Amino acid sequence: MQKLTLPIACLALAFSLIALVRPPVPEARAAEPDAWKAQRNYPPLVFSSKAWLECSISSTKTGRQTLHTMSGQGFEFTAPMLPIKESQLKVQKPGMMYKFNAFPTGVVPAKFNGLGEGTITEMKTEVEVKVNRFQQPGGPGTNITFHAGDISPDSAYVEFTGVFVRKADRKPFPFRVVFGSVQQGNGSVQPASKAPDTRIMSKSVNLGTREVSAPVTTALYEAEEDVRVLH
Repeated sequence: MQKLTLPIACLALAFSLIALVRPPVPEARAAEPDAWKAQRNYPPLVFSSKAWLECSISSTKTGRQTLHTMSGQGFEFTAPMLPIKESQLKVQKPGMMYKFNAFPTGVVPAKFNGLGEGTITEMKTEVEVKVNRFQQPGGPGTNITFHAGDISPDSAYVEFTGVFVRKADRKPFPFRVVFGSVQQGNGSVQPASKAPDTRIMSKSVNLGTREVSAPVTTALYEAEEDVRVLH
């Protein structure tokens, strides 16, 4: 028995050393909640309103977009906009088309009727407008003008996508705002060149007016953390 004492002691020491140098096994971590999934766990809130948009965008300097909600529940904000990097302008007489994406210069103070004051912390603007006719008295490469009646029916596609954070409780609301058909308004576009397929140098447009605003649909996702599971 005494002959076995030394080997057993050595073996115990070896196991002790292995335990010291072996990296600890991480404890099972609780599954982290998927914040985005929580936001979309239930259908979005959908609001219909009347609004009008003032938009001045340039490829060389800071622009501005102002959204006015005249009735219903919707956004009110003025956003300084970065110069646009990607745009397209196609002149195909008697009509033309232009489109671009744009982004604010930073966080945008905003108000949503029914939710209160807050800030827009993420946002992208997507615009695509087709018109059946336009005026360009100076010829190719010069300023193009048009009126709401020149716009192809239901083709003034303007979308704002982003996240609104309510000031009262810092609750985020991912959102999407889409303009419907435009009955009043006007616009002007400065082409970057005389080519029929070119970029936008600058553009200014009013979709709707204070007197005759355009239909707008807004969808917001809201995280609901205390909804009771029914049995």
